[in-house]
Amino acid sequence: MRYKLGIDVGGTFTDFLLVDEEGNHAIFKSLSTPSNPFIGVQNGMTEIARYTGMGLRDFLSSVDIIVHGTTITTNAVLTRNGAKTAFITTKGFRDILNMRRGLRDRQYDSRYKPPEPFIRRRDIYTVEERVNFQGKVLTPLNESEMMAVIEEIKGKDYQAIGVSTMFSFLNPVNEKRIGEMLREAFPDIYISLSSEILPQVR
Repeated sequence: MRYKLGIDVGGTFTDFLLVDEEGNHAIFKSLSTPSNPFIGVQNGMTEIARYTGMGLRDFLSSVDIIVHGTTITTNAVLTRNGAKTAFITTKGFRDILNMRRGLRDRQYDSRYKPPEPFIRRRDIYTVEERVNFQGKVLTPLNESEMMAVIEEIKGKDYQAIGVSTMFSFLNPVNEKRIGEMLREAFPDIYISLSSEILPQVR
């Protein structure tokens, strides 16, 4: 029997929907574990595996697709208490995300102050590299400059580092190298590359 599994990690409970290949479904629930959300997910999957009469490994091997949703990100956005994060992008484009494409929620209010950015400007770093709109590498990653950024980041207690370079969704070669260098330098810090998360414009 093959399965599809839906998982929704909430603040109190983690909900699961199991659907088999014949369309039969069952709902499961486990307590969420805010300090490490995976524990609550694993507990629920273990319970579902018992329900199917399989061990956890065999059950997961029979799952064709997992659809995952969570309110953790929504809550972090609303409370603004997410991980302390650094951001690395292409030199010359340090402010591109915080400019928000120039759009304002109240565009005719000249006194409107946009929301505080999630990553402060002092936590945004740039490195020399450039890929053009056709995916052609115009400037390979300047690795010595990247090493200088790594040295600058050290000792600043970051819990995560996000990387998004220009046109990496067309050609991620420079961004992937940045990721390799960061993961080697910071094995215990969560590294997020835009080309791995969603390689798509906007």
